[in-house]
Amino acid sequence: MFEIKEYLEDEIILAQGELGKGFCILEEGTLEVIRDELILNEIDQKGAIFGELSEVLLYKRGASVRAKTKARIKHYGDTLETLVAQNPKFAVKLIRNLGRRLYHMNNVAVEGNSKNNIFRKASDHTDGGGQSSGIDILIVDEKPHIISQLTDVFSRNNWHADSASDEASAIRACESKNYAAIIISISLPNDASVELRRKLKTNPSAAKTPIVAMGIKGDEAAMTKATNAGFSNFIEKPIDAISASSTMYKILELDPSDQYFDLIDNILYFKLPAYISPFVAKDIIENIGPRIRKTINEGIDKVMVDVSDLDEIGEDAIEIVGELGEKIEDMELGMKGAFVAKGEEADMWKNLDGCEEWFISKTVEEAKSALSGEQSSTEN
Repeated sequence: MFEIKEYLEDEIILAQGELGKGFCILEEGTLEVIRDELILNEIDQKGAIFGELSEVLLYKRGASVRAKTKARIKHYGDTLETLVAQNPKFAVKLIRNLGRRLYHMNNVAVEGNSKNNIFRKASDHTDGGGQSSGIDILIVDEKPHIISQLTDVFSRNNWHADSASDEASAIRACESKNYAAIIISISLPNDASVELRRKLKTNPSAAKTPIVAMGIKGDEAAMTKATNAGFSNFIEKPIDAISASSTMYKILELDPSDQYFDLIDNILYFKLPAYISPFVAKDIIENIGPRIRKTINEGIDKVMVDVSDLDEIGEDAIEIVGELGEKIEDMELGMKGAFVAKGEEADMWKNLDGCEEWFISKTVEEAKSALSGEQSSTEN
């Protein structure tokens, strides 16, 4: 059932990077838990269990265990499932052991935070635009221009982007920080993207992190190869800002309507992009209903639609605004509305269903005043 082994000072008992089976119990001596030459912990309590996480998580060992002094160790080769089935009390002991270890590491983390300020304050909420902050994304690509483009896209959502140019630097980055998502270019040399994904999925620091493939639009062979390798989410080059942002919102399980809708002084604010691609039109329309319901649930009863950036009024813009007006009308919400519109065709927006009683204003400030009742209307 078990084998007793004795170790000399500085002798490795369990090696980082190996896939373990079973577990160990300290009978005598003091041990050190070491990761990348850093001592994370000491084990000196007789009867302490260690080495079980590799089997519990099915991960390679994240650290080595070394004898600090002469040590005597019981090595159990049976699986944890077998031992728990034979002795249920062992499961309780194992849980308590893991709990003590977690408690210790939490204390270490808090102590480290006091020096390095790595934790976000509990009082830090999302910014005024409703978009999530504190999101770190790793971009793995050799091309600085692509990294710059994506960094700019993500910064608009208040997300932070780090970059790595190859497999080794990406793994180092993941060892030092927990990322909300990792984007890997499938154009990396020598199929490095496939190997990097495999290594990350067996690495405890990144195993549960969403991994996104980035490839050239129209390169079906590369996309198929990436899919067969396990990638299920994709961003296309050349980078389309809204498409890339929308993909990441879904992967990060954030509210995708935050890309298009905002809150300004308790008013739901929606600004149409100057250019509306078929993707953008479809994405906005899909998010209108959920966002309106969320808005009503929050007690917001005013809406402002800003069409001032449109160079010309196209069918897509009319369809989107018409869908918004119809949703509000069909739900009988009684919301007050205002347009921010310029030019001779500004009054045209009031012809859309559900928008007949809306104000027409030249600026956001004028629209806010109209919706607050400070003026009846500021029409062109």
